[in-house]
Amino acid sequence: MSVAGSSSDASGHDEREVFVGRRSESERLAACVDKVRGGEAWLAVVEGEAGIGKSALLRQVVSPLEDFTVLWAVGDPSETDLPGGVLSQLVRRVDRELAARFPLLARPDAAGVSPHALGGQLLLLLGALQESGGGVAVVVDDAHWADPLSSQVLGFVVRRLWADRVLVLMATRTDSEQSGEALDRLVRSVDRATRVEVAGLGQDEVDELARRLLAVRVTPELVTRLHGYTKGHPLYVRTVLAEVPLQVLGDESARRWPVHQSLRAGIGAVLGRLPADSVALVEALAVLDGRFPLVGVARVAGVDDGVRALEPALAAGLVRWWPTDSVGPVSLVHGLQRDAVYAGLGPERRRALHNSAAEVVGSGAAWAHRVAAATSDDPVLAAELERSANAEALAGRNALAATRLLWASSLSGDRPERERRLLTACAQWLLTLQPWAAVRLRAQVEECAEGTLRSCVLGVMDLLAGRLAVAEARLTEAWQEALADPDASWVALLAGTFLTVITIRQCRGARTVDIAGKTLAIGDLDAGTSDFIRAVLATGRMWDQGPGAALLDVAHLPVEAAEASNDQLATLATRGVMHLFLGRLAAARADLVTVAHRDRLGAGSKLSHLSSSLLAVVEYLAGDWSASESAADRALAIAAAHDHVLGDAATWFAAVCVQAGRGNWEAAEESVEALERINRTLGDPPAERVYAGLAGAVLAQARGDHAAMVRSLAPLVEPVTGAEGGGGHSGGKGDEAGAGDDRVRLRFEPLWLWQQSLLVEALTGTGRLAAAAWALDDFWRGYDGSGYLRVVGARLSGQLAEAQGRPREALAIYAQALGGEPDSPDGPDAAGNPVATGGVGDPGEDAPLFRAMLEHAYGRLLVATRTGSRREAARWFKSAHDRCDTLRAEPFLQRCETDLAAMGLTAPAHARQHVLALTEREVSVAHLIAGGMTNQEAATELYVTQKTVEYHLSNIYAKLGITSRRHLAEALRTP
Repeated sequence: MSVAGSSSDASGHDEREVFVGRRSESERLAACVDKVRGGEAWLAVVEGEAGIGKSALLRQVVSPLEDFTVLWAVGDPSETDLPGGVLSQLVRRVDRELAARFPLLARPDAAGVSPHALGGQLLLLLGALQESGGGVAVVVDDAHWADPLSSQVLGFVVRRLWADRVLVLMATRTDSEQSGEALDRLVRSVDRATRVEVAGLGQDEVDELARRLLAVRVTPELVTRLHGYTKGHPLYVRTVLAEVPLQVLGDESARRWPVHQSLRAGIGAVLGRLPADSVALVEALAVLDGRFPLVGVARVAGVDDGVRALEPALAAGLVRWWPTDSVGPVSLVHGLQRDAVYAGLGPERRRALHNSAAEVVGSGAAWAHRVAAATSDDPVLAAELERSANAEALAGRNALAATRLLWASSLSGDRPERERRLLTACAQWLLTLQPWAAVRLRAQVEECAEGTLRSCVLGVMDLLAGRLAVAEARLTEAWQEALADPDASWVALLAGTFLTVITIRQCRGARTVDIAGKTLAIGDLDAGTSDFIRAVLATGRMWDQGPGAALLDVAHLPVEAAEASNDQLATLATRGVMHLFLGRLAAARADLVTVAHRDRLGAGSKLSHLSSSLLAVVEYLAGDWSASESAADRALAIAAAHDHVLGDAATWFAAVCVQAGRGNWEAAEESVEALERINRTLGDPPAERVYAGLAGAVLAQARGDHAAMVRSLAPLVEPVTGAEGGGGHSGGKGDEAGAGDDRVRLRFEPLWLWQQSLLVEALTGTGRLAAAAWALDDFWRGYDGSGYLRVVGARLSGQLAEAQGRPREALAIYAQALGGEPDSPDGPDAAGNPVATGGVGDPGEDAPLFRAMLEHAYGRLLVATRTGSRREAARWFKSAHDRCDTLRAEPFLQRCETDLAAMGLTAPAHARQHVLALTEREVSVAHLIAGGMTNQEAATELYVTQKTVEYHLSNIYAKLGITSRRHLAEALRTP
């Protein structure tokens, strides 16, 4: 085993430690090690109560791993609010030159960096550590005390370890509220994961432990009594054996040993036999609560000779020492010992030690000791804490700010000050989007006096609990009151931001514009916050007046996406969404790709999750379905890392598009069901309902089931009465007499043109032709003439003309849209993507699937009407077939082949034979490498390790019968 970058044992292993038993647990973990050596990444979660031996088991498993690099970290209850604390411990063990290659990990402060950006760089680091051929063990002891950011990063990494020799070991208490649910979700979401529960030792194991600790053989009767007395708890066994003299242990006539069953009493007895300086050293360690240089601990304890005081404490088994480390750090052996020693301290001794500790530790940790030393209200210290909290908040370290404000509240003698600081602490926690700490304080918040800040905090808590009506009422009240108070501008900002979350989810665009506009007018906002509120305002306008009107709200952005600053990423992502909704794929892709790229570099876009999801939709429409699958996969991983629910719907919709297009019915149905679960969880909000309805309609479209399309779209539409007389989107002419009762219009704005196109197709396919004509007319009024939707609209117009018995008109529509001749490109580009070169309009805006559907419709109508030559119809069938073949759009491909066969023609040989042999992950890697990326660039793009890319490349080469990347692009496009 090697600990990266250090000759010391990161686990704090004591060579004198006695380890017995745990055969079953050790075998299960050893099996995970064997699988990792074989190339499979594994997660093992070791669970048990405090002191049961989890840490010892981890050390026992890791110590023989000579061929592994070990990164070890320990969760610390005093650092749960330090963003990235556990992550820093892991990286600290890595060679500095190697760590410097990953700048986000090398940063001293991780606050403000997104978990997936940090996770992406940690994945690259783990890949680099595997380059020597060995495995990597990532060990996190006391994971229940890991800070939330580190937990999110590790969760993201574990889910992205695809083909790596990496073992992740996490130890946690079974009674931990902080990590239990999160770890449950993580284990359930990983295919290669196991849980190992550590219980008390068996009687035979207690026998072995007693013999090894006492160096004498003990009687079976003594073992039975010892096991029953301690329930096999290793630390309790050690305490009893250390405290009770051997002759007393062996006295079978004694009904019970002279020791209390509490560990505190046992450890107190051990301390009673130590010299005064050793006791002082142990007490100082209990107050410091961690691993510290011996000289510093001695200073806190008031001991002149720390080395002399250390030896008896070591012999008593209370202290661990790292003599090979340059500063000779020491710590208590176990947290239970620390708790017992600390509980035994008198008030004056405890205060004196905390005051001494505050002078020795760093400035950040000193605050906790100063607070612990306070025995009554301390307005001066409370004011200092508040000033420090404000500085942390300005730096983006909201969790630290919240903790210090809560301390300040506890030291405030004046009730208004105490409540104000408590409420401000809750607000800072809510801003971290990890609100569990604030939610637990709800009872205290409700006891506070009525006020603007109280209403705001309770409103956000109600929002997080799903009580939207109550939340909106409270947040509206707080927002309006804060706007009128110049000293409460930050409360107005907080209330307004969360209020727009409600109005946007409900597609109330005009209300969102009003709230965001007034919040933006507060002024004195930092650039990032200002840009985010601008993005919210633009989104509200898009929901209210459509994407074309909303583009004016982002007119401040440079035309070229690459020229936008990192403080403009929220509005840049929003502009990309507008372009997508308008059908302008090239512009949408430029904006969304830029946001995704900057996000990987650590820019911390607030809309990174949604951007990745909608980038997957853009890639689907543009015909790069491998890129779409990859983007959707990344978006789901990002969502899991952030523990999102809001915003997940777009990701699942993106996944459905390609799954349905390729005929992966089971996967598509599972994704549609995931969307329905999200809707049920959130109370069926409009934005999520749009994605669920679209997903079902896209799936039904791929199956050619128009009735199912109507059913899927039903929640998105409402009937139009004849008295309304206008179009469903932007107003327009009425329909012919008697058709009004069958007319429907869409209720929600997101992706309106896509919704409308599916609605027209569904109505036409089910014979509701008058309603279809009215909806098509509305589609053309809402379309601005640009983008791929030109092709979609032409197909819908032609199909409706066919259904209405006007085939000649339909032929003219199809011919004009297609430009008269099928495309005859040389083939896909170097990365295997289709190239559109013919037709009318911008070729780069053609959506290959929809163009293929148009060509197929034209070919069918040529045959049905016997217009033109048989050869001309076959050309259009072949063009559609080739496009579907390149996309691997099986349902659409099969329909082309059926129609060709009906003409007595044989379908062309599939040009995708090699690609079909590759897995989805292999296809993603293959296309990136064929496009010219290096292994590390591909790993960065996919959020995986270089090892994963190399593994998939070797499989790709074998399946394609090639030996290098130089032949990859040719192999992907050659049948």
